[in-house]
Amino acid sequence: MKVNFIIKGKNNPTNIICRFKPTQINDFTCTTNIWIKREDWNNTKQQLRLKATTQNKDLINSKLKELESLILDTWMSDMLNKENISKDWLKNVVSSFFGKTSSSKLHKVYFVDWVKKFTEESPKRLYKGKPITEKTIQNYKIVLLRLQKFEDYTKTKIRFENIDLSFCRNFILYCREIENLNNNSIGSYFARIKMFCKIIEIEGLPINPQYKHSEFTITGNKTYDTYLNENEICTIYNYDFSSFERLDNVRDLFIIGLRTGLRISDFLKLKRTNIKDGFFEIETSKTGEFVKIPIHNQVQKILLKRNGNLPYSISEQKFNKHVKEVCEKVGIDEMIEGAKTVRVVIKEKTEESPEEVIHRKQIGIYPKYELISSHTCRRSFATNLYGRIPNRTIMAITGHRSEKVFESYIKTTKHEHAERLKNLWEVH
Repeated sequence: MKVNFIIKGKNNPTNIICRFKPTQINDFTCTTNIWIKREDWNNTKQQLRLKATTQNKDLINSKLKELESLILDTWMSDMLNKENISKDWLKNVVSSFFGKTSSSKLHKVYFVDWVKKFTEESPKRLYKGKPITEKTIQNYKIVLLRLQKFEDYTKTKIRFENIDLSFCRNFILYCREIENLNNNSIGSYFARIKMFCKIIEIEGLPINPQYKHSEFTITGNKTYDTYLNENEICTIYNYDFSSFERLDNVRDLFIIGLRTGLRISDFLKLKRTNIKDGFFEIETSKTGEFVKIPIHNQVQKILLKRNGNLPYSISEQKFNKHVKEVCEKVGIDEMIEGAKTVRVVIKEKTEESPEEVIHRKQIGIYPKYELISSHTCRRSFATNLYGRIPNRTIMAITGHRSEKVFESYIKTTKHEHAERLKNLWEVH
C-alpha cells in the first residue's frame, strides 16, 4: 500500500498528481495543487530535486511526506471505523490537509473543532455507565473557550498534528502572559487536553504522539488550602447564633460539611431520607459512588435542635460568602499565609472604553476567616482524622481512590505533627 506522487502531460509549470491504490477495487487519483517546474522533479524519488536552484524544495518535499502519512493514517482509520469510502475520498483527504475541509469534517482534522463537537455531545455520553455531570461538562466548556481564544490570539487553526511540545510551550505562555492564569489553573487545562488527545487516538485520528511526552504539562504551584482543627470546629459549633437565623443556618450546614467530609454539592442536598440508623447514606454527585457516614454527635444535636430536620439549603455562592462571616464572628482571625480571589483592574476606565477587570487568586497574609470556603470542609475532615484511623477508612468516605491524591488533602502543620508525637511519648 503506497502513495505515489507523479507528474503528467507537458504543461510547465505542472501540478503534482497524487495516486493511491490501497486495494484492487479502490484506485484514487487527484491533484495536489502544488505547482512545480518539470525539470525540478525527480521521478524516481517522487520529490523535488535537491538543487540549489530548486525553489521551496525542502518545504514541498516535507509537505509531500506529511501528506503521504496522513493518507495512510486516514485510510486505516476509515477502514477500521467502517466509514463510507466514496470516489472523492482521496480528494477530501488532500483538501483537508491543505485546510480546505468541508464543515462537516472539520472535527476530523482540527483539534478545537473536535473538542467543540465532543463537548456538545457530552450530555449524551456515559462515564462508567452513568451520565457525565454538568460540572464536568462545564469544565470542558472552559477549556474549549480557552483554546478558542488561543486560536484567535495566535491567528492559527490547530490541527491534530500541531498538538506537540511547541504547542504546549506556546499555550502555557499565552495562559500566563495574556490570561494571567496561575500554573494550577493551566495544569488543569492540560489534564483535560491530554484526556481529549487520548480519546482522539482511540478514535484512530492522527493526533501527534508528543502529547504523551513527560514535558507536555506544567508543574503546579504550591497550594494554600485552609483547614480548621478540632478546637476551632468546636468553637464554631458552640457559638451562640440564636439571634442570627441566617448565620445559625450556615453554621449548622458548615458543621455538617466538616463532620461528613462530603463535597458541598452533596451536603447541601442532604434530606431526612438520607438518614438511616444513625448514618448518612448518599450517592455522591461527582463520582456516583454510594457512601455511608456515621452521624457525628454535633450533627445529631443540630438535628435534635431542628426537630429532626436538616438546615435549609442555600446556593454554593451564598454559602461561601456567609461562612466567612460566621468564622469572623467566632474569632477565627489568625493571620496566615494563603491565596484568595481578588479583583484586579487590568485596564483603567476611560472616556472611550469601560474598566476591564479580572478575578485572580493572589497569595498573601490574610485573616483566616477570609480563606474559609466549602473546600475547608473536606480538607478539615481528612486532616483531623489523619493518623487516628487507617487512611483507607477515611478515603472510603471522602471518595479518594489514590493515596497520593489523599495525602495532598492532608494539611497538618509540622508543629501539629510534632505535638502528636510528643503526646504519644507522654502516654507511653
